[in-house]
Amino acid sequence: MWEPNLHPDEIFQRREELGIKNSVKMLTEILDSAKENAKRVRAIKYLGLVSEETPQISKECYDTLENILISDEGIKIKCEAAKALGKLKLEKALKPLKWVIDQKPTEPTIILAVLKAINKIRFEEAEIRLFIENLNAKYNDIKKYARNQLLRLMPDVLIKYLLDSLNNDNYSNEHKSEIFKLIGYELSSINISFEDVSYLKAKYPEVITNLIEYKNIVLNEVTRVLKEEDSEFMNSIIAILKLLGDDIKDDLIKLLLTDDFIVKKNAIIISGKLRIKDALDSLFNNLDSLYSEVTIASIEALGQIGDISAVPQLLDILNVDDVSFEYTDIDMKFQIIDAIKNIYLHNEEVSYDYLFTYLDKKNDTIKESIAFILGELGKEEFNEPLITLLNERNLDIRKNAIIALGKIGKISSLNTLISLLNSDSTYWLLKKVAADAVYNIFQKNWYKLKDTENALWRELNQDFALLIEYLKSNNDEDFKVKLSMIKILGAFGDKKAINALLSRVNDFHRTVRIHASNAIKRIEVRLELEENVQ
Repeated sequence: MWEPNLHPDEIFQRREELGIKNSVKMLTEILDSAKENAKRVRAIKYLGLVSEETPQISKECYDTLENILISDEGIKIKCEAAKALGKLKLEKALKPLKWVIDQKPTEPTIILAVLKAINKIRFEEAEIRLFIENLNAKYNDIKKYARNQLLRLMPDVLIKYLLDSLNNDNYSNEHKSEIFKLIGYELSSINISFEDVSYLKAKYPEVITNLIEYKNIVLNEVTRVLKEEDSEFMNSIIAILKLLGDDIKDDLIKLLLTDDFIVKKNAIIISGKLRIKDALDSLFNNLDSLYSEVTIASIEALGQIGDISAVPQLLDILNVDDVSFEYTDIDMKFQIIDAIKNIYLHNEEVSYDYLFTYLDKKNDTIKESIAFILGELGKEEFNEPLITLLNERNLDIRKNAIIALGKIGKISSLNTLISLLNSDSTYWLLKKVAADAVYNIFQKNWYKLKDTENALWRELNQDFALLIEYLKSNNDEDFKVKLSMIKILGAFGDKKAINALLSRVNDFHRTVRIHASNAIKRIEVRLELEENVQ
């Protein structure tokens, strides 16, 4: 005889004493009669555990658990029923479990419990496709679980299913993006410690075969769903397309001729990231596209491919007569500058003579842009051409030339820059960038001054004396210029610099006063440390 009103916990603990069949009957009666949800949840839990321990009674429990999963309204009870059905491991449980998914429940805990139960019972084609569907689940916990379970498959099996799922027209672009991310992740995890694809081809040749088989769908989908701002997605796409290599090159170049400007733009982006030189002619043709997105993508792609033949094409875009160009197409201008810089970085041994010839053009935008590029490349051979640009009337040309000289950091530029500072005719903005350039040059060369008897030390010391005198004497200078000068003296000055800084402690501009005081403290601390070392 079994005792009435036992709690589910006690029934489970005494299951051998009570008998397994009696225990199941008692737990089932609690499910039918108990009013407290907590008690019913415990009964379902132990019904699943008893069934797991004694597979021969699983069928007796199944009907009860299925009915609760389908009919009960309590979320916790339905979740516990799903877990229990998973423990039964009966394939017929897949039907009601998948039915729950088909009803599109809004509660994520139910979806997650059902997916876990399905995974315990079986994980074959139908279940794999169900989990791929949930890669785009609304809730991150579900998406993460689906992803992790799919990754337990063999790489060739998983990638085959993922590639095939790209044919599903019901999947959104976001869903297909998630599929591409998972393919890329799997490819990188297989080949993570190898510089080429030889290991992948040897270990999983089916992966390469499948990629080639699905190359058209991959390329078509990629050019529709590409999202540059999503770095994980872009990395996955490039990992996939690099493996396809020459097998997609011709197809990709054909897409550069399409009338669909979105597909064309994305094909251009991919061509650049894959550095496909055969795409150069098509990219040149797209530089004057009616769509600015296509033109900008072409410019960036040319910079990534890095072929020196693109430099004249890019410079000619800047070489226009419209004086308002730099204001109406400012984004494009900076894209061109960046692309030309990248091309020369890919070809460091090439001559820069062709670039210098454009400094003879009458176009100010060209000269300003080249000055910026020379500063970014930072070679000492650019000093003379940049100093020549300081004679230009255009403020932006001179400003970029000064900044470039500071980036290059050649000491021979100091006299020219300090002369600009000392000139009453120099506009305050140019003085400000000249002071900042001087700071950069001192910073690049100060470490060389170990020997106070060498010529370099004497030259820098003379230049520094001029800076000290300038700050001390020019009370009416723009406060931004003063701040840049104070920054130099605070970083590199000695006792002589303190007198000049003291003259600015009572400056009418509050910010100047604060920075001057802080600079004096920096110098005093540095001098004290030097004395202690000695």
